[in-house]
Amino acid sequence: MDSSALAALGAAMLRYRLARGLSLRQLAARLGMQGHGGLSDYEKGRRLAPEDLIERYEDQLQITDGELSALRTAALAERATSSTEPVEPSTLTIAELPAAPSDFQGRHAELASVRAAAADCLAGRGPVVVVVTGQPGAGKTTLAVRAAQQAFRVGLQDAQFFVELGVAGPEAVLRRLLRALGVPDAQLPTEVAEATAMFRSRMAGQRCVLVLDNARDEAQVRALLPGPGPVLVVVTSRQRLTGLVGARRVGLAELTMDDAQALLTDIVGADRAKAEPESVAEVVAACARLPLAVRIAGNRLASWPDWSIAHLAELLRDEQNRLGRLTAGDLAVRSAFALSYREISPLAGRLFRRLALAPGADFDVQAASALLGEPAEAALEVLAGASLIGLAATPGRYRMHDLLQLYACELLQDDAQRDKAEKALLSWVFDQARRAAAALSPEPAEYPGGRSAAVAWLDAEAGTVLGAVRRTSERTDGEYDALLSDLTQLIPWYYDLRCRWSDMVEVADHTRLVADRRGDPAERAFAYSMLGLGQLGQHRYRAALASCELGLADARAAGLAAEEAELFGRMGLAYEGLGQYAEAEARHADHAERCRVLGDKFGEAAAVGRRSHTLQLLGRHTEAAACLKLALKMRSELGDERGVAMAEYRFSALRNNQGNHEEALLRGHRALAAFETHDDQWGTAVTHYELGRALAGLNRLGEAATAYRTAIRGLEEVGEWQRLAEATSALTDVRSR
Repeated sequence: MDSSALAALGAAMLRYRLARGLSLRQLAARLGMQGHGGLSDYEKGRRLAPEDLIERYEDQLQITDGELSALRTAALAERATSSTEPVEPSTLTIAELPAAPSDFQGRHAELASVRAAAADCLAGRGPVVVVVTGQPGAGKTTLAVRAAQQAFRVGLQDAQFFVELGVAGPEAVLRRLLRALGVPDAQLPTEVAEATAMFRSRMAGQRCVLVLDNARDEAQVRALLPGPGPVLVVVTSRQRLTGLVGARRVGLAELTMDDAQALLTDIVGADRAKAEPESVAEVVAACARLPLAVRIAGNRLASWPDWSIAHLAELLRDEQNRLGRLTAGDLAVRSAFALSYREISPLAGRLFRRLALAPGADFDVQAASALLGEPAEAALEVLAGASLIGLAATPGRYRMHDLLQLYACELLQDDAQRDKAEKALLSWVFDQARRAAAALSPEPAEYPGGRSAAVAWLDAEAGTVLGAVRRTSERTDGEYDALLSDLTQLIPWYYDLRCRWSDMVEVADHTRLVADRRGDPAERAFAYSMLGLGQLGQHRYRAALASCELGLADARAAGLAAEEAELFGRMGLAYEGLGQYAEAEARHADHAERCRVLGDKFGEAAAVGRRSHTLQLLGRHTEAAACLKLALKMRSELGDERGVAMAEYRFSALRNNQGNHEEALLRGHRALAAFETHDDQWGTAVTHYELGRALAGLNRLGEAATAYRTAIRGLEEVGEWQRLAEATSALTDVRSR
């Protein structure tokens, strides 16, 4: 079985080593090899030395005439024309990896994971299977090839296999691999089990990389896995292949913005990209940082050098035609998506299409079930397994890539139940939002899991609620207008708790448009009231005053005495923000009196508390303290824990202003405990500020600094800029003392 050329190569290698006076162990050390047993086989003509080893031989032994390389080439040629006898697998040159794109960007952590797997193989812990998953177009194959090349460079150098699996069965793939390993057709087993056994025998002891690209399922992969030995198997799949026990997982998300821009820059050229940085960013954003889409966009620009990048950016702004424009030759984003879509079940396909209707950035199983019209958990698992949806940052929630959402939207056009599904989803969103927000009101309604569960739902679905409101407003036929009923009366409790002022303003604006469309002054009054409250949170006091005055007119026209009273209170807050304290105090007094007449104890208690703050600003501290005592008594009798916390906080501020820091500290701690229980971020932040003032007044400077730092973090989060400036200045003062 040893060819004459192979024997001649071995003899030449032995001759040169002996001429240099080197032992096998010494030469192996020079060549960077862990052992010298392989060198002995090469010198005896039993195995064909790899090309890179011959190059290192010639370099270390200073062979300048290329004799060893020529003999190796002759041995390869002789083997190609030899009889049908099987060739020893170790004498074959198997280098099937395709070239990786030179413009590869990012994926450093993912590549490091595969390199670590290769190192484990070389350390005797092989084989190691790495499964690379990700949505269509994420660059799974590109990463696998690049990782395999890096694995070769770190020592897995006996063979490099690359197999495009697709729909191929294990039998066909095994026959192809065994042929690559030198097994003649006449000796190929006919049974899969026998072929698998022969493949594992041939691979035994070989330091190899095996890339199995585009695997359909686990069964397709299992028959191709080698036995114990230094083999790295890199599997790419649109499925997660969760049944592969012991496999390591590498998931590919979108590229970072920097890496995506770097990829586009590499393709179109640095000078061209540097001239239009804003357009580069816009194109990458339109591609949603999906590697395939960015590469296609770059190829289009490279193919049309006269195009500006801004021109392509303009073309991609049209969402309805974006997928069609992300095509370059035989590369197409839509085609990549279609491959995955065709493999899922009809039920999962129906859900995939309808997820284009989801109004938020992510969704949960309940929203999906509303769209599907039946339990959706199994269908979601299919979609996630096929990488057509991914896991969102919040546990239990899913997200769909922007371009996949456009593809789903295209498919949705043929769904006869589209409007019915959308209405079912929006009805569910508004109903859940109303129920959750009602649990946060001063007279809370029951909610499964209680108040904390209601807040958690609203936190998770805040984007969905806002998107649903936008969708309702966009429907000029008024189809969904009725779904907004009551929302503006309840959702402000949540927006106020979380200081989501911009959301509050936007929802109020949309609701006002719907109220105008329906000619409903009552609904418009609630919308203006909510708008005014949101503008107060944004410190836009004149705008808030104007909104409240418009709401007041509608409330009077609709006979809404309670809302009219509330609008007086919000006007008081606006005047307070404008520095018109006497006017503010009068409005708060009006608010309190109107609520008293209406029997609205909660409203009256809130008005009395607000009036106390204005009285403080007017320097009327005795009256302010009397108001606070009354507010605290009323809140306590009503069982309004958050209202009690607000009164205690205001008392703490008043006592600090009066120099009574001991009582300020006591009341501040009471307020803080209640605010934290209710997860009130604004209340927690401003109370920490008052605690800092009290502690500083008591000369407990270290504790004061800690309280101020906590306040600063909270005030930044809620956007309380004036108080933030005061806390920052106070912290500086404490540090200097």
